[in-house]
Amino acid sequence: MKLLNLVGWSSMAIIPKTRQTKPTGVIVNEHTLTASQTRLHVETLSRWFDFIHYDELLNRLSRPRSRPFCLLTFDDGKRSNATITAPELERLGVPAVFYVTTRFLTDGSPLWFDRSDAIRRALGYAPPELDGKTLKKLPFTLLNERLDRACAEYQVTPDMECDNIRPMSWEEARGMARRGFTIGAHGVKHTVLTCETEADALFEIRQSVEDVKKEIGECRTFAFPNGNYTRRLAQHALECGVETIMTTEPMWVDSSFPPWRLPRVQFEDWHGRARIELKLAAAATGKLLANPDGTGRRYRKYKGANCPQ
Repeated sequence: MKLLNLVGWSSMAIIPKTRQTKPTGVIVNEHTLTASQTRLHVETLSRWFDFIHYDELLNRLSRPRSRPFCLLTFDDGKRSNATITAPELERLGVPAVFYVTTRFLTDGSPLWFDRSDAIRRALGYAPPELDGKTLKKLPFTLLNERLDRACAEYQVTPDMECDNIRPMSWEEARGMARRGFTIGAHGVKHTVLTCETEADALFEIRQSVEDVKKEIGECRTFAFPNGNYTRRLAQHALECGVETIMTTEPMWVDSSFPPWRLPRVQFEDWHGRARIELKLAAAATGKLLANPDGTGRRYRKYKGANCPQ
């Protein structure tokens, strides 16, 4: 707990007393967890929050309660979400939202960052032109061509037998929905939408929402891949019929946030109790914070109807 004390917090005071609007909860962003990691994260979060189903989100935002809420979300649609994480959450009685990258589920092709990671692991380092921060700044066509050349040159392919890399199937996603989990859209190819032309970015949103509606029967929520967004892109997602849109702005959420810009606090599989509580404490301040998307962008606290930075 020394880390928490360094930033002026104790393990008994996650919620700040200096904000005019008391945060009503957090939306947590995860990716892949083992069963034991799932239990650890749930145990840690349950000390401070009531877990809610996606159906309760808008109501809890408009009608805060004395104990803050936590909505768990998982991005990308990896098979381990279906085979490990969801069953463990179901056993624990904890609901969650799973945002799926739709082409990933349809054709089983690896996500671009898994290809990049495979090269890094094979070489023992990431060449500058293949560094994640560099790739995230490229249009998807250029990014994909660069990875195609590198994978051919180094004779590297991701291990698609690994459930943390391979996608879940649509049938598995439908099974999760039948068991009460929410399935949302997360783009078609996990494209960084702000690097694309407007037409391509709008297509990515529209098609992924339509894919989820076709396969699951409904699509009520969308999460921006990599967290990059503009107000125009958010408006288009709403026009496609979703109710809420998730970013990766690392802040607690309260009633001042519009449904098209809901922040999420991101945790990694290796985060333990102290790290989770430290990030929760830092996110609760609502101050200028770095976004964990690797681009170096920073976010400002939402103010009224102003467009986000």
